[in-house]
Amino acid sequence: MIALYTGENGKWWENSRMKIYGWINGGFNLSTSDRHFGNAPAAYYIQPNSVQLDQAAVYVERAPDTVQNSHFDWGFRFTQLYGLDYRFTTAKGYLSQQLLGSNKQYGYDPVMAYVDLYWGQVAQGMNIRVGRYISLPDIEAQLAPDNYTYSHSLLYTYDAYTQTGINITTRFSDHWMVQVGLSAGNDVAPWVGEPNAKPTFNACVGYTWQAG
Repeated sequence: MIALYTGENGKWWENSRMKIYGWINGGFNLSTSDRHFGNAPAAYYIQPNSVQLDQAAVYVERAPDTVQNSHFDWGFRFTQLYGLDYRFTTAKGYLSQQLLGSNKQYGYDPVMAYVDLYWGQVAQGMNIRVGRYISLPDIEAQLAPDNYTYSHSLLYTYDAYTQTGINITTRFSDHWMVQVGLSAGNDVAPWVGEPNAKPTFNACVGYTWQAG
């Protein structure tokens, strides 16, 4: 982004608040297993005794200005991921035939694709997110900067990763925040239909102490 900011259209890029960034993350392991995906069901180092491209990710995003209570703002995020870790982020209906049909070692997943609509005038700020997003009641995001260890327990293999739907996050005071949403369920697109996609409600309440 620094290169774009200092380029010919740098001022436009800064004023747009859009950002493009990403990473390449690889790894290797040594194992007593000698079969293809022989370390499974442990995650994420499932391919034994080899060097792997875990993630090549590109983000295109615009974050809404949520540090204000006076006007409407908007944002979006589109995240593209390629690598071995697509096996853990895949949602049925999003190019999932790569895994579910062909069991490919490497694959592509549009892991996040959503828009944010923020009304600062509602309570102390209300954001409506529509699209495919990281599941709210999750324990860890598997994207590399949020993922501090290479090996994980079985829980991380089966843990929900993304949901597709709508989520409303409202801040009522300096202490209280409430989220409610409706999705098609965990790791499935709404257009897949029954029995995989089912209307699923979620609700979260957050309380922040005065000391943070």
